[in-house]
Amino acid sequence: MRRLLPTLLFALFFCSAASAQTYPSRPITLIVPFGPGSGTDSVARVVMHRLSEVLKTPIVVDNRAGANGAIGASFAARATPDGYTLMIGGVSTHAANPSLMKSIQYDPKADFVPISQLGVFPYFLIVHPQVPAKSVKELIEIAKATPGSVSFAYGNAIGQLAGEMLKKRTATDLLAVPYKSSPQGVTDLMAGRISMMFVDMTAALPQVKAGQLRALATTTKDRSALFPDLPSMKEAGIDLFDLSAWTGIFAPKGTAPEIVAKLSDALHQVMDEPAVRESLAGIGFEAKWTGPKEFAQRVSDDLDLWVTLTQEAGIERQ
Repeated sequence: MRRLLPTLLFALFFCSAASAQTYPSRPITLIVPFGPGSGTDSVARVVMHRLSEVLKTPIVVDNRAGANGAIGASFAARATPDGYTLMIGGVSTHAANPSLMKSIQYDPKADFVPISQLGVFPYFLIVHPQVPAKSVKELIEIAKATPGSVSFAYGNAIGQLAGEMLKKRTATDLLAVPYKSSPQGVTDLMAGRISMMFVDMTAALPQVKAGQLRALATTTKDRSALFPDLPSMKEAGIDLFDLSAWTGIFAPKGTAPEIVAKLSDALHQVMDEPAVRESLAGIGFEAKWTGPKEFAQRVSDDLDLWVTLTQEAGIERQ
């Protein structure tokens, strides 16, 4: 048996290396845990289009929205770890959900292998044009004068946390209204059924540019490079930390390191291309690639951060 062990180990290594060399040999499926038109979906389609060209294989985008991304993440976690089912995840799926939900059917760290972070979504506070507030200060004054009359929509974890932190730090009575995905919330905001929303720029940038919605501030620590004329929430007198949503590509646990490395290198190439970065900036996404090791650390750090932030905001697991 001792004589067979080195042979077996060599055979396993040879098969793994051969698999990586021929990968991919058939179409790849990318699980998007949010709905079509969401920020995550928009970024996925831009990046995957180019990645499919680099890898010379089709990539199919599969939207599985619901439960703050947990439905899609649970599905991806149970997929065969052969590199042919990947997932685009982010703060909601891989940092916030354990602090927001009593029970989720996956473990953000144990069930996934981080491949590459793609970048961040700056978030901003938007209101319906009929809301008379032209600044965050005026919005808070309206909310205080008419308790319970100002509502905020949210379709993901950051939108929920930002709204709840705003309530707590300004001692205002804001009504939280959950949605399955951000585009649904934006639609109701445009119709005037909701007063305000913290949302990634990707989901509402066209409406803001067209004047259908009004942006009051960004949630990032400093002004966003994509919206330099818009003040930060901190400039407006309310510190919400640095609430922006990173996103990146994951594989199910057990995926061969050689395949992870091949995917990460290909994504690095894609994210460095000026045309891709320009396309992403046009939909409100700031490209910033990081590799597997650094990305894994980001996930770990943010899991801890969300425990602290949700406790401060008084958000109970649902």
